[in-house]
Amino acid sequence: MTWQQAVENVLKEAPGIFGIAAMHLETGETVGHLDEELFQLASAFKIPIMVTMMREVEAGRIRLDQRVTLKWEDRVPGSGILQELDAGAALTVKDLATLMTIVSDNYATDQILELIGGIDKVNEHMHELGLSQIHLRHNCWELLNHCVGMNEPAPSQAGFDEFMRREESGNYELLHDVSMPTRDNNVATPAELNRLLIMIARKEILTEASCELMLDIMRRQHYNSRLPYLLPEGTKVAHKTGTVNAVVNDAGIIYLPEEKGMIAITALSRGVTDKESAELTIARVAKAIYEQAISVRTAD
Repeated sequence: MTWQQAVENVLKEAPGIFGIAAMHLETGETVGHLDEELFQLASAFKIPIMVTMMREVEAGRIRLDQRVTLKWEDRVPGSGILQELDAGAALTVKDLATLMTIVSDNYATDQILELIGGIDKVNEHMHELGLSQIHLRHNCWELLNHCVGMNEPAPSQAGFDEFMRREESGNYELLHDVSMPTRDNNVATPAELNRLLIMIARKEILTEASCELMLDIMRRQHYNSRLPYLLPEGTKVAHKTGTVNAVVNDAGIIYLPEEKGMIAITALSRGVTDKESAELTIARVAKAIYEQAISVRTAD
């Protein structure tokens, strides 16, 4: 069975529309399903943000040990833990990048975006890398605002409280659909996000140390109910999840055993009807590709 057949078999029962891109870095074996279509990235957009942050570190414009003091009025809701801390905590840039990735902290993400000069800086860097189909429009605060029909330009205590009220009550009218696969949202094709992962894994961008730091952070991911879920116990996966409304995503690097190489894999979705089923679909896709890669390498 080919990789393509294995993936298509899994997607026959998918609870939504899935875009898949995967590549074995050593053999060049690939698979793609709707991999040239745009999908909302959700928190998978934190991968290009981290890459851009590391470029700024290498350029000497920010430092990994530089400390950022948290302010109560800057809190961002949604995933993460920093919104629960008292004001005045001072975290390093590396701490923020780690929290942005392993627990998808939205407050940490927006602090990093502010440090590096905003979303446009990320788009510029992606385009410099030849990744024109990775296009970001909103920071976390703006994205979450749209999810509950708000349009507050910047964080505030009043805005945070209003978001929480709307989310808890469900009493709001959407002004903008963040799930739409258009450049009005944070989007990418699975193929291009996977190309970015391949560049990181092959140490083709930035320095080798910077790439290894990003992979090390991604290997510490706490949310493992997608790509790693059905893989053999102990399998290393450096990845970043993403979820918003009817979007359930995961993207990363799977490390095969016995030095059999690495697989870069991106799974993006839209129109998901059941989150747990979507997570299981991503897990089954990863397992199918993993098993095909192992069987071929074993035969070789």
